[in-house]
Amino acid sequence: MKYVVDINGRFDIDVNFWNGKAKVSYEGMELKGEEKNTFMLGSEKCVVCGSLFSGVYFYRGQTSVMLTKLFWYDYLIGLLPFFVSMLGGLIGAVLGVVAFFICYKLMPSIKSFWLRLLICIAVAGIVFLIIMSLASLFPTLFGIEG
Repeated sequence: MKYVVDINGRFDIDVNFWNGKAKVSYEGMELKGEEKNTFMLGSEKCVVCGSLFSGVYFYRGQTSVMLTKLFWYDYLIGLLPFFVSMLGGLIGAVLGVVAFFICYKLMPSIKSFWLRLLICIAVAGIVFLIIMSLASLFPTLFGIEG
C-alpha cells in the first residue's frame, strides 16, 4: 500500500502488503533503512510502525501521522465471511478464515466504507457458493447422506 505524507517535505511510503516492510522516499530520494522500518534522513530518524489492528503510523522526529487504521465497524464487516462459512463445518471454517484475512488485507487500501462493505459481502457470497458447490459435489464431506 502506498501513502504520501507531507511533514516538512514529501514522503512516499510503500508498505508491503504481506510482510509489513516499508520503503520510504523523501522528495523522490529513497532513504536507507537502518533497521526494519527505521530510516535515517540526515541525522533525523523516520519510523514506520504499527499494525493493521492498532493503526499504521509514520514518525519523523517527534511528529507523527496516522497512515491507516481500521475502525470497529470494519472488524464487524470483515467477520461476515467467517459467519457465513460456519454453515460448512470445518471446511467452511477454513474457507472463512481465509476470507477473513483477505477482507482485512484489502480494507486499508479502500477508503469508502460502502465499497468495503460491498467487497466483504461479495467475499461472503463467494465463500457461500464454494461451500454449497462442495456440498453438492461431495455430500459425504459435510455429513449429508444421499
